[in-house]
Amino acid sequence: MTDYANSFRTSDGVRLVYDDLGSGPAVLLVHGFSCQAAHWAFQREALVAAGYRTVALDLRFHGRSDFPVSGQRVSRLGKDVGELIEHLELADVTLIGHSLGVSVCLAYFDLYGMDRARAFVAIDQSPKITNDESWAWGVRSVEWSNVWDSVNGRFQWGNPSLEPPTPPHVGRLFTEVGGLTEFAEGAVLQLLVDHFTADWRDVVPMVTVPSWVATGRYSPSFPLEGMQWLADTLPKSSLSVFENSGHCPHWNEPEEFNSQLLAFLRTNM
Repeated sequence: MTDYANSFRTSDGVRLVYDDLGSGPAVLLVHGFSCQAAHWAFQREALVAAGYRTVALDLRFHGRSDFPVSGQRVSRLGKDVGELIEHLELADVTLIGHSLGVSVCLAYFDLYGMDRARAFVAIDQSPKITNDESWAWGVRSVEWSNVWDSVNGRFQWGNPSLEPPTPPHVGRLFTEVGGLTEFAEGAVLQLLVDHFTADWRDVVPMVTVPSWVATGRYSPSFPLEGMQWLADTLPKSSLSVFENSGHCPHWNEPEEFNSQLLAFLRTNM
């Protein structure tokens, strides 16, 4: 099976586009904020070559999918994932999320449970973004006092200076398929507010399938302690720290990332 730009309609009438490549055990790739399905190119090729059916979704508001006036909630994106899984009649699917995509996967688990899930991969995303008395490992510098300025671009959250330079192969990918989306001012403000204020910590212990947490040593967004908490709190999980990466180890170190990803999948399929 090699099908690009398939689409389906969600229960609220939104057209979502996805690529469905290869055959074998199913893997569903869920990208981060302002990314698109095509940004999984390095993983898609490796997964298909290794014998996996690889589905990559353009989330609503992203890539080739619709940009509706409604649904700017992580829970709605999680429902979209659930409806895609039902549309494709997937069973025993491994969900792989990056950044916002991790939260979308947690929303899916919250809504649908674990019946159709085989495994879970979480790439550099805290289950809670805003830091407060109960949590110190969200996005660097984000607190309740500056959330509104953070999502409106008036406050520099995170520490961009930590992020390693963009590797040439990522630059070439962006040239081929398009880089990060630059949204019009305020276009996805509601989604960002929901993402920044959500708390998925109570869902994490419910994810009973084998899991793998991946982060970069130089993540500009999340302290390593938070990624360790996630790995420790997921019931069946391990943590990998990529020593030459920031927020996107699957881009910065694709060969090593893919090697560890395929090893994880082989162990848990």
